Amino acid sequence: MAKNKDRVNEAALSLSKSVREANQAIAESAVAAQERNMKFAQSIFENGVEVLKSHAEGTRALMEEIVQEPQKDQAIFQSVADSAVAAQERNVKFAQRLLQDGTEVLKSHAESTRSLMQTLAEQSQKQQEAFQVLAREAMDTYLDFFYAPFSYYEQSLETAESIARQGMEAAQKATRQEKQSVQTATR
Repeated sequence: MAKNKDRVNEAALSLSKSVREANQAIAESAVAAQERNMKFAQSIFENGVEVLKSHAEGTRALMEEIVQEPQKDQAIFQSVADSAVAAQERNVKFAQRLLQDGTEVLKSHAESTRSLMQTLAEQSQKQQEAFQVLAREAMDTYLDFFYAPFSYYEQSLETAESIARQGMEAAQKATRQEKQSVQTATR
């Protein structure tokens, strides 16, 4: 009975530990994903601010040039075109960084999710094993309880048989001794 109790306690402890480890893995994965998302958002924000500053500087420089040299149409047109090309290049670089960083975050999320799923599968297996031990021990305990009266009856029967056997042996021994006494007395 104590053995069953120890196995049940051990299985319950194992189950509790497995659930705790699964929950911890989920929490750690969620925190890591949130950190990656924050870094990605911060990177997008910082890169976007840089692009906007660059656009503002380009526009300011263009406006100064237009104001300083109002007579040179060809030079102004060239400055506007150069400014537009530079702005387009900055936009393309920003979009490329956005896609590259986004792809890295998605890859990281996918790897983290795969790792989490593997951990959860392992913990699920441990939980299933613990449940099996608990069920088996509960069944064994129930059967022990169910068979206890029969076991008691069986032990009582064995004890009665043993006493009867000892009584018969004692009677046979007494009979033999009496027979020997009678034979010795008649001789």
